Amino acid sequence: MASSERKILVSDIARMCGVSITTVSKVINGRGDVSDKTREKIEKVLDEVGFSKPLSSTKITNTIEIVMTHMANNGTIAITRACAFQVKDKPIGITITEVGEGDEGTDNALMGLLDRNPLGVIIMMSAVSDHAKNLLVSRSIPFVILDPIEEVEDRYCTVGIDNWSAGFNATNHLLRLGHRNIGTLTGPKNTQSSLARFAGYTAAMSNAGLAWEDLPTARGDYQAEPAYHAACELLDRPDRPTAIFAFNDLSAVCVYKAAHERNIRIPEDLSVVGFDNVYPSKYMAPALTTIDQPFDLMAKKAIDMILEAREHDGKVSEPHIVLPAKLIIRDSTAVPTGASAAPDDIDI
Repeated sequence: MASSERKILVSDIARMCGVSITTVSKVINGRGDVSDKTREKIEKVLDEVGFSKPLSSTKITNTIEIVMTHMANNGTIAITRACAFQVKDKPIGITITEVGEGDEGTDNALMGLLDRNPLGVIIMMSAVSDHAKNLLVSRSIPFVILDPIEEVEDRYCTVGIDNWSAGFNATNHLLRLGHRNIGTLTGPKNTQSSLARFAGYTAAMSNAGLAWEDLPTARGDYQAEPAYHAACELLDRPDRPTAIFAFNDLSAVCVYKAAHERNIRIPEDLSVVGFDNVYPSKYMAPALTTIDQPFDLMAKKAIDMILEAREHDGKVSEPHIVLPAKLIIRDSTAVPTGASAAPDDIDI
């Protein structure tokens, strides 16, 4: 994470950009009285050299900041609660920052976060810009990205799950029950978690000798409204799937609603598998078969990484952790009407 090389000074940046030290300091500290052109020039050089602002004059606050796009997803709520539980016996507080959509909100929130100089940052966002990462690295603030959506880098830490295996196992469960027309309700476009879950799904389907390219897929973005419309799209198809693998539990809830509106019974007419195992999955009627994400362990690993980085000058013994996810079989999946489950000796 933190570099052991000589720190670049503000005076070095000023000389490289042909501006005053005062102007560089204004950009570093988020002041607004600098032209956009000059700011962009300075920020570009800061990013290129990995500038690290001395923090000796800024007291580290005993907080870990959780940064997220929205707190509407039960997965983010579960992680936040797990983080709070992990530090309940420590003199550490948890601060939540919602940044909303778009880079502007993220950058504004990030500047405030840098001024507070927290112990560390846990990031749960659909995208983290290089600019945001560079600023955190330059200030030597340890940060952990949960369930990263892109290829990871050695200069920061990540904690995620084996989304490919989880997608494979969820699909395999439906195949073993005898389903062949299995639809997917995916997450946001181009996010690693959704892509990996879909890759696991396609691998399972291919292993069963099925042409997954012809099977129904709709994008739900992990959010209620788009997931509901995507579920309606799947259930209104002439070749309606006999099973749907929803890429988060919130999307599965939307499948239940769309199915109820169409008098489609679960699991008699439609099997449903979710992903997360968060409230209210086990209280749904019928109780939801889903993939269990180990949120408690993810929170513990993230906080341990931050504390280790603070104690060892930015160094972490295991910076990238991938945890297993487990299939929880409940009542929302069954053998499709008129079919029989695959024999145990069939290679699925």
